Amino acid sequence: MNGDFLIIHKEVLPPFYEKVVEAVRLLEQENKSVSDVCKELDISRSTFYKYKDKVFELSSDFGRKAIISFRAQNEKGVLSNVINEISGYHGNILTINQDMPIHSLAYITVMIDTRDMTVSVYELVENIKKIQKVKDVTLVAFE
Repeated sequence: MNGDFLIIHKEVLPPFYEKVVEAVRLLEQENKSVSDVCKELDISRSTFYKYKDKVFELSSDFGRKAIISFRAQNEKGVLSNVINEISGYHGNILTINQDMPIHSLAYITVMIDTRDMTVSVYELVENIKKIQKVKDVTLVAFE
């Protein structure tokens, strides 16, 4: 997952990438057809369709949310310890989903706003792994 994306300054890319991003924006905000937008921006429809789901503008929300899943012993205080670990690094918990425990193991997914965290998401994952009775911690997504 880490190797799938690059952040590249648009100055070193061919101009059609920026036009594709603009075309997506125009389609979302205005009532125009793909053909009209492509004609207006001087790009082919095939270029638009090839890159529309692969080229994005970096937004101010980039790197703000993480989804972490883990298994933990279904005992009092274990989830509380994880929550305290996250909040201790100023992570803001947005959602917590816990499935019904199976064989005394709880399956938990947490979405965190990481904007104000004092450690990286990767460090947080490693620290959660160290909590007693927590197993299989996985960074599911980082946006």
